[in-house]
Amino acid sequence: MEVTNLREPKMADRVATVLRRMFIRGEISEGSMLPPESELMERFGVSRPTLREAFRVLESESLIEVQRGVRGGARVTRPRRETLARYAGLILEYEGVTLKDVYDARANLETPMVVALANGADPDAIAELERIVEHESRLQPGIESIDKMTDFHAAIARLSGNKTQQIVSAMLHHIIEKANRSLQPTEGAAAEQALRRSATTHRMVLELIKSGDADKAGELWQRHLMKAEEFLFAGSKLSTVVDLLE
Repeated sequence: MEVTNLREPKMADRVATVLRRMFIRGEISEGSMLPPESELMERFGVSRPTLREAFRVLESESLIEVQRGVRGGARVTRPRRETLARYAGLILEYEGVTLKDVYDARANLETPMVVALANGADPDAIAELERIVEHESRLQPGIESIDKMTDFHAAIARLSGNKTQQIVSAMLHHIIEKANRSLQPTEGAAAEQALRRSATTHRMVLELIKSGDADKAGELWQRHLMKAEEFLFAGSKLSTVVDLLE
């Protein structure tokens, strides 16, 4: 059966699609200013309101920054992972996703990454993890240390080599950071113990990565994440992602 498209895309969407394709292909480089509005209007055969609507679409996607004023214009920018993470978090909030679900997803993502790092034993990756672990050894309990202790997790994702996994991991990372700040103690014996336990485990995992013992590295990391989850949620009233906004 032949089907006719009953609705042509809005002209502003079509303009945004053409410009977006040019950005992604590198035909207009990051940091460049787009031509003046009058030139773009003539090139696309559209009105000023239509062009500005296309700009709003691209700006919402973090593909351009619109600068107002006499010397203003639209500058091409790189899409930010933070934008994707923010929208992903919003969807998780609306869906009523539990924090346990988010932490379980992290474990399912990060454990194979640790295994891959141990199998690869890349010197540059190991050197970066060494720097993070060394910095962790000097941390003192507090909000700053809670944030810094997630650097090791972020580095595992960044160094794993799989771009798709890195992006998905980054989507969860900002939620986990927020939850850690809400759930972890920041002072006292419990905070000190949690900090030292995590730092010690990170060092142990790094040593297994360096030795190429992928199976033990994966097992230890999986166990570490499960224990951390149990510690965080013990007695906590937070249960869903949306609870973090309360």
